[in-house]
Amino acid sequence: MHMSMHLKTIVINRLKWDGFDFISLPRTATPHKRGVHYFHPPIEVKTLWGAMDALKEGQHYKKRIVVRPSRFRNGLFELYTYHFPKHWSAACVANRELIKEAQRLAHAIEHDHSLEALTWRVRFFNHYFTVVKGGAKPEEGMKRYSRFYQYTYVAVYRQLQAERKKAQEPEPVAFEPISMEQPFRLKRQTFQTASNTLLDVFAKPEDRFEPPNKAFWESNLPPPI
Repeated sequence: MHMSMHLKTIVINRLKWDGFDFISLPRTATPHKRGVHYFHPPIEVKTLWGAMDALKEGQHYKKRIVVRPSRFRNGLFELYTYHFPKHWSAACVANRELIKEAQRLAHAIEHDHSLEALTWRVRFFNHYFTVVKGGAKPEEGMKRYSRFYQYTYVAVYRQLQAERKKAQEPEPVAFEPISMEQPFRLKRQTFQTASNTLLDVFAKPEDRFEPPNKAFWESNLPPPI
């Protein structure tokens, strides 16, 4: 019975065929799990990173087989599986859209010849000759980028992130401090004004309240004792 091979096995066999030497390490030698494989590249390969499978394969298997220089074993490379998430959170979706927008703008700047694009070139040259060539420490959040697109993409992405964060911050509410004396003084003044009005009404006989049909009530009053 023929059994289909895992995508990782397919990729490993391809790399072995091309001269990549995979080695076995004990689990205690690295902090990685069992699914991470280590290998020596051929002598003509200096560095290697990214997806090793075809794009259609990754979409079919819902995973990608990627490699990178090992962070824990100098001179070796790591091969591991990146599984596609089944459900993306709202924050992940928004961040992916932000990445796409930064990539689009970086490509547009790379192929543009306007004054604004020239300004980006000057920024990159300043970064390249002071950081990459001079060895100076890059600005916060940046690395040493030797290519114009890489630098532009990261710079644009950081700028879009800052703008989105600023747009999401609630606007400060401006208010004036309220004096605790003024409302009570106003209420007391209002009460005094109403009291004075009532006193004035009842103090004047001609302004007192007269019930309707006054003659009827006067004719039916009980006789005085």
